[in-house]
Amino acid sequence: MAAITRKTVLITGCSEGGLGAALARSFEQAGFHVFATVRDPKKAASLRDEHIELLPLDVTAPDTIHRCAEQVRSRTGGTLDVLVNNAGAMLMSPLLDASLAESRQVFEVNVWGMLATTQVFAPMLIRSQGGVILNICSIAGAVRMAWQGIYNSSKAAETWLLETLRIEMEPLGVRVIAAMVGEVETNIYQNGLRTLKLPADSYYRSVEHIIADQAAGKLQTKNERPEVTARNLVRDVLSGRSGFTWRGGVAGTARLASWLLPTRFFVSGLMIPWGGNHADKL
Repeated sequence: MAAITRKTVLITGCSEGGLGAALARSFEQAGFHVFATVRDPKKAASLRDEHIELLPLDVTAPDTIHRCAEQVRSRTGGTLDVLVNNAGAMLMSPLLDASLAESRQVFEVNVWGMLATTQVFAPMLIRSQGGVILNICSIAGAVRMAWQGIYNSSKAAETWLLETLRIEMEPLGVRVIAAMVGEVETNIYQNGLRTLKLPADSYYRSVEHIIADQAAGKLQTKNERPEVTARNLVRDVLSGRSGFTWRGGVAGTARLASWLLPTRFFVSGLMIPWGGNHADKL
């Protein structure tokens, strides 16, 4: 293959229908050579027709991360301009009913998988002299909400890990951006670890339909188109931004809520999304 002369970006989690695929297209339109990674390249086959290079990568499988890094290294001469940690896992369940195995898997993807990928690609970012890490975090890491405690806590852990990484990477010449992404029209809910089904003895069976609607994404009303979110995030990278950026539907509202509203406003998370307090139904 011919040597790559354009700036390069590697994006994890680029299955069709998600924010990763939209980011791949936006970076390509901005003039980047894009390495779009996904566990199963068949799930992103259409990107190949758009001058985007597809590579297999599973953030929870270290051998695939290292193989992918070696492929990128051989194509770029050992540099990478931008790493986008986008791969993520969703789990919706009351904490009392949450499977610990599934909960650990969420953290494996959202926290440890992200860190493992960053560790492997960091030398290439440093060598590029001006590398950028764009991490797709979530407003869920800043706002308290019932039924998604595992996902929220994984995103909170990811967010603060990124803030520490930003401090540690700055002397090495690498910018770190934590994108607090709000409601975006993607398939993240359809790609959850499982379909919600509460056990027969769950304390929350009487509101299972409410939790199921949230798990299916039916309660999201301010979804932003993924290509809009992606374009804004690419602008953040190109503008020299570092630290937090809030993008996507209701991100601005969530930002204010996380700063200004007391926990009781959320009535332990049982109130806001459904237009009333459902605690009396438990």
